[in-house]
Amino acid sequence: MIAEIPSFWREEVWHPLSVHLPIVTLLLASLTAIISLIVKSEAQNLFLKQTTFVMLTIGVFSGWIAIYTGELAYSIEVRKICDPKVLQEHQWWAYATLIVYSAAFLLQISLKFIESRFSNLIKTVNRVLLIVALFGLFYTGHLGASLVYQQGAGTYKPSANCSEFVK
Repeated sequence: MIAEIPSFWREEVWHPLSVHLPIVTLLLASLTAIISLIVKSEAQNLFLKQTTFVMLTIGVFSGWIAIYTGELAYSIEVRKICDPKVLQEHQWWAYATLIVYSAAFLLQISLKFIESRFSNLIKTVNRVLLIVALFGLFYTGHLGASLVYQQGAGTYKPSANCSEFVK
């Protein structure tokens, strides 16, 4: 009897399909915020601030979609992997990191409504949040990679002779 290859569109595969956009956009939001600390030109700094805001907006909204799809995958994968503690830690760091990015996003929005005497404090706190969140993003990604590449989370494991690929 020849095994059948499962559909690529399995529920546990939705997470890796949705997680890469927020990883890139949140990474870029943090990096552009860091670069804006160094750049002296007002025009370049304005561009970097706008880029930070756009990347943060896309990253936060798509990040919560990735959290949702991660929850869907969690209930499936937690029974299939050898060390579910790594999955739980990945989940915790993903939530913590996205909450920090969401706080930075809300602070950036608040700058449009807060009196100017508080704006420097808010900008400083915002930059600190974006830098701290970047480390959380790296660690969350590291844990996610270890789940996939060390434990095979979300992956299909073919038979020893790969007979399901022969037609």
